[in-house]
Amino acid sequence: MISSRARAAAVLLPLMLVCACSFRGSVTDAQGSSTPHSRSASTSTSASGTSGSTGSGTTAPVSSPTGTSTPPAGGGTGTDRCHTSELRGHLVTGGAGAGQRYATLTLTNSGARSCTIHGYGGLGLVDASGRVLPTKQIRDPSPAATTVRLAPGDAVSSALHWGAVPGTGDNQSGDCQPTAAALRVIPPDETDFLSVPWNLGPVCEGGTIEQRAYTG
Repeated sequence: MISSRARAAAVLLPLMLVCACSFRGSVTDAQGSSTPHSRSASTSTSASGTSGSTGSGTTAPVSSPTGTSTPPAGGGTGTDRCHTSELRGHLVTGGAGAGQRYATLTLTNSGARSCTIHGYGGLGLVDASGRVLPTKQIRDPSPAATTVRLAPGDAVSSALHWGAVPGTGDNQSGDCQPTAAALRVIPPDETDFLSVPWNLGPVCEGGTIEQRAYTG
């Protein structure tokens, strides 16, 4: 006779295998650890903005970033979050030096209602024809993410940092990576992207961009 414990294990095993397969990407934090998400910006992203194109490759990993982020503390449902269609994106060039590049990404509430932003969202570089370029999003945990409420016309900002010196896997002569024409930005907890013009040159180290959480 099969014990109840054996029957339970037989049922749980295929379920565990199915769940394991659903986690196809991860978001890397500044300490190098990664948190798996079934629809998340992995360490290499395609920025397609559609949940149907998720996944990381084997030789040149590419997966679709989404805006999935840790929900606000206090049990908020997120039902009043800002949607992609209500936001307008803009990049402001920051300082540069010693092979380092900086910029500030802003999201402005262009809608008619107040809404909230919490966390990081997703990022992905594309060329002028919309072809996906290598992008590795690293989420800087400092300062910690907070929920920001935006009235119509208000904006949040996120600091970006990347390198201009070729690293492992980059072209060692000429541009380290193909130069992007746009940055596709997925707001936190959204799946659609908005496109922001990029004229800040190539992003080295396989398209690695460090991002801080959006702040008011």
